[in-house]
Amino acid sequence: MDEDFVGLLFLLASLVGLPAIGVFVTRQAAEGLIGRNASGGIRTRYTKASDPAWIAGHTAALPVVKTMWLAAGAGVLLTISAQVLVGGEAGAVVGVAALLAHVAILLRAAAVANSAARSTTDDRTRKY
Repeated sequence: MDEDFVGLLFLLASLVGLPAIGVFVTRQAAEGLIGRNASGGIRTRYTKASDPAWIAGHTAALPVVKTMWLAAGAGVLLTISAQVLVGGEAGAVVGVAALLAHVAILLRAAAVANSAARSTTDDRTRKY
């Protein structure tokens, strides 16, 4: 195996591992199997406010987190293609760009979760 490809293995594993972990944790939290905690899940002020807010936030964020699989598939394909066709550091550059797409998706998922959790919290605290 070419040395350049060996160097990309960690990057490619990260592109696939991040969505696997992200979808698993988000789904578990949405189903109430992972409760509010200080170490896992989408932890914002509003998602941690109550158990219903925690579940609502993760339920809303799950479809967004699942889009990481699209970014992973495209990222792996483009990373390998860039490495084969261009060589050098091209594969690494494309792979890092795909990881940045994961970060953008996770930030969007956090915003969606926060909004859903906030509406749950606002509904409970609204004075009529």
